[in-house]
Amino acid sequence: MSSNRIMQQSQHYSVFEDYIDQCLVTANQSRLTQIAKSSQGQQTVAGAYSYDHLGRVTQRDYADSTFDYIYNAEGWLESARALMKHDSINSYVRHTKENFISQYSYNEQGQVEVENKQVFQDEATDLNGTPIATFRIQYTYGADGKLLQRRQVPQTGDDMSVREFHYSYHDNGKLRKIREVKLSTPREKSTLLLQYYPNGEIKKATQKLFGKGTKTFEMEYVDDGSLIYGVYYVDPVKEWKVDLDFFGLAFHPIKSMKQTAGASVSTYRYQYQNSDGDSLPDGALLDVALPVFNQTIQYTMTNK
Repeated sequence: MSSNRIMQQSQHYSVFEDYIDQCLVTANQSRLTQIAKSSQGQQTVAGAYSYDHLGRVTQRDYADSTFDYIYNAEGWLESARALMKHDSINSYVRHTKENFISQYSYNEQGQVEVENKQVFQDEATDLNGTPIATFRIQYTYGADGKLLQRRQVPQTGDDMSVREFHYSYHDNGKLRKIREVKLSTPREKSTLLLQYYPNGEIKKATQKLFGKGTKTFEMEYVDDGSLIYGVYYVDPVKEWKVDLDFFGLAFHPIKSMKQTAGASVSTYRYQYQNSDGDSLPDGALLDVALPVFNQTIQYTMTNK
């Protein structure tokens, strides 16, 4: 696989911008293919990933849902599909709240101009039926090419409220604030404020969800150059939203995450193992400390 070819096909790895050095990203050709989980005597597959010959992810298969991706001739994401599973799900994480198909069209600069989204019944077992709601999402950029707004206009469905996502930036060009507004009665507003380390990783996020109070997330990373985080490569969208996926955006392995909501504090601490000398972790030990219980989980990663 040629990293130069990847760069020629796409100057950005994902639909939404991130702040990791893309030379570092394209220099790595190994890919995470499976995460196995061992907890309380149970062994399960937490995630399995498939890629094309250019190293682009084509499927993410989790305990709770499956995502599929198709790319256009330029190497940009053309469609993303998500389907929830309905069996007994052994997972704390829900990777999607809905069954959907999103199709992306681009301007001459290679930026998404329009996203057409279809949403299906929660109980759907495939995405071949009639959607229960459809949306047209218009992306607007500033003169500097920065995304300023997404405006989501329902085309069909029960809830016809327009939803807007507004973006503002730090002086150095990094995303500072996401403001999500639902133009309904009453108007619903949620925000996310972001602070960064010099290497572009998120240091702190302050989240205010409508009707749910404030949460803060504080992250530390393994940033000594010894490891990169294979999960970075498995999401070609990396959507900028108020409930951001911090793990999907991280290029360096997260060493700890502290989540604070009022007086409630939860911490997640990771210790990584690398047994074969490459730059991707082969295992991780997670210590979870929640207000109600503590737990240790062992993960085993397969890379190729």
